[in-house]
Amino acid sequence: MFPRENQSFDPTRISDAIKRAGFSAPKVEIVALGKIEKWKDMLALRVPGQPQVFVLEGGKQFDAFRKSAAVGKPVRIAGLIHGSHGDSSPGLTVEKFE
Repeated sequence: MFPRENQSFDPTRISDAIKRAGFSAPKVEIVALGKIEKWKDMLALRVPGQPQVFVLEGGKQFDAFRKSAAVGKPVRIAGLIHGSHGDSSPGLTVEKFE
């Protein structure tokens, strides 16, 4: 799925929309482009047009990513979305990055 040009959507709501349609979505994988920032002592991805950051944690490439990550650096990450917990932003695993 891609948003229309100059439009955005909340990717954390994809799983709920699929469930409301009568299907299951055990995991939702996205590819997101953005910049790395610090969020509550964690690495996060700020995607233009999205109201929240994605907290980056876990995944096949997370350790390699953490070693090379630099705040403010643009990055493309493919990973699995994890819903927010309480006042936390949604999570995103780092399965691939460039």
